[in-house]
Amino acid sequence: MWQLLNSDMEFLVESDFIYLPLLLDPEIEKEIQALLRPQRPMDNPGHPVSKTIITHQNRHFVKAFNIHSILENYEVINAYDYKRRRKEFLRKYQLTRAIDGILLDDTLKTILFQVMPYFIRKNRGMCRKKLKDEEILDLIVEKIKIPGKYYKEAKTYRHVEHLKTVLTGLENQKPIIKPPGNGLLSTHQLRDWFHEAVHAKILAKEHDRLTKALQIRLQFSQAKPEHAATLLYIADTGSMEIDGFGFTRKNGYKGEYFVYKRVGEFVLKDYYARSYLFPACRVAVSTYTPFRPFVMEKYKHPFLLRHKSGQEICMQHFAPPNEFTAENAIRIIEEGLTALRYGYNARRRNGYHSLDRTWVYIPTIDFEDYRI
Repeated sequence: MWQLLNSDMEFLVESDFIYLPLLLDPEIEKEIQALLRPQRPMDNPGHPVSKTIITHQNRHFVKAFNIHSILENYEVINAYDYKRRRKEFLRKYQLTRAIDGILLDDTLKTILFQVMPYFIRKNRGMCRKKLKDEEILDLIVEKIKIPGKYYKEAKTYRHVEHLKTVLTGLENQKPIIKPPGNGLLSTHQLRDWFHEAVHAKILAKEHDRLTKALQIRLQFSQAKPEHAATLLYIADTGSMEIDGFGFTRKNGYKGEYFVYKRVGEFVLKDYYARSYLFPACRVAVSTYTPFRPFVMEKYKHPFLLRHKSGQEICMQHFAPPNEFTAENAIRIIEEGLTALRYGYNARRRNGYHSLDRTWVYIPTIDFEDYRI
């Protein structure tokens, strides 16, 4: 059909069906006359005669497509073109970003507004004041340079009047779009109608998304523009780090993150009280099971089985939780940090490996290059 819509010909529309013109051919003419014979027995007695062939202005047309069926299944029939048109539509209304979903993402809200405040300090001294959501966003603005393009997008994002108009227009559209009237249509006319109908279908399908987007944007219409810019930045990059605490989006996993805290260099002692300087690393927890602490970098440590990245930290008597919450995330990261820095017992040589070589040496991961 898509090739036909790009051709130069006329179509006949009749009762929501598209009819194609038949070529002038003697054999086709014979078949047409047989189909149109008045005394021809009906294929389905008791049902109306199917208009397979229609004569219009001395020309013959054959039934081809049901208009509503094509529209209903267009997303499957021509997935590439549908996705392209949907993307253009969403870009038109500033909906290509994840900004409208970011505030509905409970996991990210938990990381930003509950886990992060535990690991960063805004106030000096021993008193740790609980930060409000707006104060956390202010802190991010202070600590991170948000590129100017996000402020420009935030300005558009905060203007909701056009989105209101779109929704009002959609809700008043019944039916979504009128089908083309019966009669002859040029390729140009049918193509224009079809594209308009596809856009209307996309609009109808996006109605719930638009409604949620409007609700979220109304919340921010009176808020600071830098807060909207900050959320746009986080939604776009999927990662952020402040004062050694950060998170990054997992590749291929929508709405899932690695949440981490950096630990600086630290020293461990072996059985003979010799010191070993361990490099900095990031201790993390995933928002998706298993909820255990692990080291993000390629790293070696007595509590890590191998020398590679993404290894879980071995901890005795650690019972992992069965859900991701702010309290669980904080506890997992803290216990992971504590295990790396203070968990190794030089006398007992606990862990997968020993810092010093034992009397009966078994080849294992060596820490001689860390010794100071």
